Amino acid sequence: MTTAIPLLQVTDLSIRVRGTSAPLVDNVSFTLNAGETLCIVGESGCGKSLTALALMGLLEGTPLQVEKGSALFQGVDLLSAKPETLRGLRGDRVAMIFQEPMTSLNPALRIGEQIAEAIREHRDMPRDQVRARALEMLKRVRIPAADKRLDEYPHQLSGGMRQRVMIAMALANDPALLIADEPTTALDVTIQAQILELMRSLGAETGAAQIMITHDLGVVAEMADKVAVMYAGRIVEAGTTAQIFDDPQHPYTLGLMSSMPSLAGDQERLVTIPGTVPSPANMPDGCRFAARCPFATGRCKETPLLQDQGAGHRVACWHAPVENFAANSRDEVPA
Repeated sequence: MTTAIPLLQVTDLSIRVRGTSAPLVDNVSFTLNAGETLCIVGESGCGKSLTALALMGLLEGTPLQVEKGSALFQGVDLLSAKPETLRGLRGDRVAMIFQEPMTSLNPALRIGEQIAEAIREHRDMPRDQVRARALEMLKRVRIPAADKRLDEYPHQLSGGMRQRVMIAMALANDPALLIADEPTTALDVTIQAQILELMRSLGAETGAAQIMITHDLGVVAEMADKVAVMYAGRIVEAGTTAQIFDDPQHPYTLGLMSSMPSLAGDQERLVTIPGTVPSPANMPDGCRFAARCPFATGRCKETPLLQDQGAGHRVACWHAPVENFAANSRDEVPA
């Protein structure tokens, strides 16, 4: 029996600020198969967006650099590919929806022209066919009166419509991989639900794999096939959505789950995670979550590696499975 080759295989991706020693993203690895949705979840500043920008080849010209790692996509290493190779892939086989559509769209260009630009970059088509494709994409993302919106400017559209335009631009060339960075940020809950439903249905329709970056566990539960939980630049837990939600094993994941409000039964005060994420300039040795962790012991001064707990559920914690550690915690030596 042959094993399918992953659409994207990221191995040991590390990113740092030039001239510094502490990596902002540290040895991140994951795989994504065609048609799957991976949600990368964590607090602001944990390295989620940096990971996406590195995969898109958008760190050039910034103080950041990829220190090491590989990201194999359809035979191409996205982290070491030549600029002209990346230009050929971006917007075609790999596309990205950025976090804030008002700043991502060009305020001086009409909506139709912006979608057309993405098409012309990768397709040799007559002008009327390009415009017809742009109109088709606006209809595909369910923008009402699409023929009218085609000639409007971004400021004439609502936030939800602008986000739909971003999705239309990203999907215009039928990419195999779609990366979405906080695609529902700053949208009200009704529009958020519509955007998520749109992305889910378009993903099923096109077969595109998706990487969705979010801090919202509700979005994760709604969209993900697989989940990677990041903390301070490292993946601390990874598995299927069911594994992460039904059997969280890393203390950070447990804290995130406990901080979610519930509509079921009487609600007591939400659990909070004490302390703050360590500064990139002052990353601790060993487990980066140890200072905030209720289960920390002396062993946490060593760096834990992602270990398989079974069925591909990986956890970077010396004390996993945590239920066994909690039951035997009196035998542990305090930190």
